[in-house]
Amino acid sequence: MKLNSNLSIVLACCFLLGCQSASTSQSVDHLLPDESTSQVAPTSVEANLNPQDAQSWSPEEGVDALLSRAIVQSPTVRQAYQAWQVALQRVPQVSALPDPWLSLTGYVQSVETRSGPMDARIGYTQKLPWPGKLDAAGDLASAQAEVARNQIEVARLGIRRLFLRNWAERVYLRKAEEITAAQVALLEHIEEVSLRLYESSRVPQADVLRAQVERLEMVDRLDTMVQNGVTVVSVLESALGAPIDSATSWETIEFYPFPQLANESVLQQRLMTSAPIMQQLQARLLVSQQAQQVADFESKPDWSIGADWTWIGNGNVTLPDAGDDAVSLSLAVELPLGRGRIDGARRQALASRRFVVAQIEDHQWKLLSELQQALSAYEDALRRIDLFEQRMLPLSLQTYETTLAAYQSGQAGFQDMLDAARVMLEFRLSSARASADAALAIADLHGLLTEELLLAENLER
Repeated sequence: MKLNSNLSIVLACCFLLGCQSASTSQSVDHLLPDESTSQVAPTSVEANLNPQDAQSWSPEEGVDALLSRAIVQSPTVRQAYQAWQVALQRVPQVSALPDPWLSLTGYVQSVETRSGPMDARIGYTQKLPWPGKLDAAGDLASAQAEVARNQIEVARLGIRRLFLRNWAERVYLRKAEEITAAQVALLEHIEEVSLRLYESSRVPQADVLRAQVERLEMVDRLDTMVQNGVTVVSVLESALGAPIDSATSWETIEFYPFPQLANESVLQQRLMTSAPIMQQLQARLLVSQQAQQVADFESKPDWSIGADWTWIGNGNVTLPDAGDDAVSLSLAVELPLGRGRIDGARRQALASRRFVVAQIEDHQWKLLSELQQALSAYEDALRRIDLFEQRMLPLSLQTYETTLAAYQSGQAGFQDMLDAARVMLEFRLSSARASADAALAIADLHGLLTEELLLAENLER
């Protein structure tokens, strides 16, 4: 029957269009991430919405353990991970065929035809983009997702740098508190000595008062250091996304061992090729290239294919095809006449590419400058550590002991003794500050390259 033949044609068209839509969707499945192998596992964000409910941490866990924890638990890293997930889910959306249209038409008043009145019509229309246009859109979305993925590593390095810098500051403050507390005890001893000498009328009362003023000033410095330590710990908590254990103690915490760095030329080469920010910019360059391809496809017309089924009522029974339903196939083509829009998209993509190229060149110079500053600061800090530990501190201690003995015997003035005590304190603090500066320089290097790329033993890799 002609009815069955027409029905078979329509069903065949619908089946072919549906298969094409499914195949297009399957062609981008490889762009989606494997959740089991993702580098940053989505932690229980919902369970940690309240910072007070987060599991506390303790410095005794060690800096390496805390850094590993921060990579997964830090809100900044989790935010970058979720941004990557958002970008990935756009890939199958832009690379799939548009949804087809199914239309149903009913006639208020039947239209008479040669074979009978037209009662109703059902239509199916599928838009078919120009071959390659969907693939280009999928490649663009995939490249944008790669930029978001690189942001995860950039966020990791940012968290490492933030955590290590504030860790170094907290350890320094702990050492400074210890040194200052020892200085307070030393000034108490000086006050006792001056008081005994005053009671024996060997020194004026002014020496006792000056010793008391000096001690109170040092107590004030100690209180300020303790308060600064609270501020630094709050920054550490924000980096980890968890509060510090209230029962924790910093007394046994030291600066992490200073690593043996690769030489400057090797670090420069690694920085230009393997730094996460450079890899992200290279991914942005690929995005601009894919955007150019998408812009080029804007001048290609899209197609639409459709099928209509029209129900025909009983007509002139004397005609051989009276009452037979009608089937029609349609083919439509889009006319890309908006040259201004198309040319504008091309110029925008080209300008975007040039912008990224300029960004790459700008970041190269900035990264090299930051690397040089960090290495210079590190070398200078090591020099100062050696200077104070090996030469200045022993000399200042010897000077103080000699001056104290001379003061007790009346051969030196009180101001000479205080000056000797101040110099010894400043040298001790300067030595601790030099160690902290070395740790800060290492933290800055951790903000440029991953740890394995900083070490000298990885030269062969």
